[in-house]
Amino acid sequence: LISGLTGLQNIGVVFKELLQIHDKNSSLQIHKDADSYRDEFKEQFQHYLQTVKLLNLQPTLHRTDLVPFLELINFLSMVASHYPDEAKEFSSSMLLVLRSHSTGLNPEIRLAFCKALVILRNRRLVDPLELLELFFELVKCDDKQLRRFVYGSTVSFLKRLRSGKYGQKVVSNVQASLFVKLKDSRSIVARVAELVLIDAFRKNILRDAKSANAISECCFHKLSRLQVAALRFFLGSTKDEEGLEDDSESEEDNEKKEDQKTLKEVVLSYRAAKKTRKKIKMFEKAKKLISKEKNSKKEGRSKDCNLYAIQSLYDPQTFCDRLFALLTCNKNERFDLRLLRIALCARVIGIHKLQTLSFYSYLHRYFQPKQREVTRLLLYAAQACHELVPPDIVEQLVRVIAQNFVTDRNSPEAITVGLNTIREIFTNCSFAATEDLLRDLTEYKKYKNKNVSMAARGLITLFRTVNPKLLYRKDRGRLVLFSETETTTESLAKKAEVVSESRILTQEEFRKIHAFQLRKQVVSGKQLLKKQKRKLDDITLDEELEEKMARLDEGDGLPRLKDIEHFHKKIRRQTKEERMKQAAEGRPDKDVYSKPKKAGPHVGRTNRQLAKRKNFQMVRQKIRGRNRQRSFRDQQKTLRNYLLRQSGRKV
Repeated sequence: LISGLTGLQNIGVVFKELLQIHDKNSSLQIHKDADSYRDEFKEQFQHYLQTVKLLNLQPTLHRTDLVPFLELINFLSMVASHYPDEAKEFSSSMLLVLRSHSTGLNPEIRLAFCKALVILRNRRLVDPLELLELFFELVKCDDKQLRRFVYGSTVSFLKRLRSGKYGQKVVSNVQASLFVKLKDSRSIVARVAELVLIDAFRKNILRDAKSANAISECCFHKLSRLQVAALRFFLGSTKDEEGLEDDSESEEDNEKKEDQKTLKEVVLSYRAAKKTRKKIKMFEKAKKLISKEKNSKKEGRSKDCNLYAIQSLYDPQTFCDRLFALLTCNKNERFDLRLLRIALCARVIGIHKLQTLSFYSYLHRYFQPKQREVTRLLLYAAQACHELVPPDIVEQLVRVIAQNFVTDRNSPEAITVGLNTIREIFTNCSFAATEDLLRDLTEYKKYKNKNVSMAARGLITLFRTVNPKLLYRKDRGRLVLFSETETTTESLAKKAEVVSESRILTQEEFRKIHAFQLRKQVVSGKQLLKKQKRKLDDITLDEELEEKMARLDEGDGLPRLKDIEHFHKKIRRQTKEERMKQAAEGRPDKDVYSKPKKAGPHVGRTNRQLAKRKNFQMVRQKIRGRNRQRSFRDQQKTLRNYLLRQSGRKV
């Protein structure tokens, strides 16, 4: 033991040349001619074994002994593959120490052992399943850096498995081991196993039906943290739900690359330059931008895989029924968790065309304009509607939305959102629309707010193509033949010129021309502009409907949040000055109903100031009552001042 200590203290001298050789990239020489360095390797390996004996007796080492020991572990792990017998003993000793002293070991030594074992595993010197079991045992240690390393190394090992370097049997065994860890009683073990499977699924490493169904079981775990991770995995990114597509054009890509270059330059300049306040702020800003880009990449991966994961469920009807049962029985859970469950229920119902009829009536309680996240709840109602739902249930759902949103007592924004939701529901379930309800809703096309009128006209545009008989005759539009072409003003002028040159006009035709000119004078320019705007709005609505119908055939075919929150005219928020001005204009007679304030010399003074000018007889009773209510400290001060005055001293 003493020789082990002296060996550790002198390792910088004894093995200094070899370490310098290793640092200067001359480990290549060791790889080329391992037999020449066998004696030096055995010597340092003996030092390592003696230090391990010390670790078994005393798991914590002094700082001066720690650094050379970490360097020794790193060196042995890099070179041990050339000496198979010593490598087996080296790996078994590390496994034994980590199993026996997992919690009491120094965190740096524990992490160095794990890194060395990963290197040996990649070189086929350690059993991968045995190491995976050990890593999940080490997860219980309160060490964030170790947990992060275990998570990253497990994912990278799964990637190596899929590359074909191991057999299919090893892949299936590792996958089965991860499935078992998901059911572990220790929450941290199940949490790490779930994150590993989710990341492997997103990176297309273990993207199959087995992994998707194993993660789906985490939606019913007793810990809410695991439930949230599984629910978010199936739902994908928030950008996908909102319908914000990443249209990456060449110009945008070039701009992103330029931004990335500037970020790297900022980081490099920060390392070399003097640390001023301004540079520190710039560096922090650059780090935030880099982390945002990383998160956006993760969201992009999740958008691709969530649809496949939902489609891979073995029994979607049972899964949805169990998820809905959690919604109805747990009434004291957090609203965020409940919202995620509602979202996944709606998504699974819409994609698999399920018959969970109680889900629609459950949503009725949330359809209030002041409800938190009401637009998302309306979106989930629209996503859950499909052509196999009975018409009476869809009609009841639409009537609840119309009664709570599409009324004159609500704000224009609430009416617009309600009409947009009804349009999205009728896009998939047009058979559920009734003539009376639809005609009542289309009356909002004359509403004074443009967002509301455009939403109602969007409903009319939909039913012109789906079922025009339900609309008023004037809303059905004219049937246009395919051979008919639009006439422009230039073609009409040429036609008139040909007619006037070819024959003499009759008196009846002159009368029609005169009447048309008089009509043009009577009709103002504003009305003509209104007609032109209407034509443009109709073109816009037709284009939106075509895009929507095309989107039904792509992806999951479900509506997105941007369809519910679609406003044709942007809402402009008032500034503070405008709000104050409007408030002042709204109360011109504010003094009529208030108490008259007497104008005089005493206006603006306090009661204490006015009491000083009053007659003593008026305030005598008040002073006497105030003396009764005084505290002991006030009485003490008054008595002290009285005694000082009696003795002739100034107070």
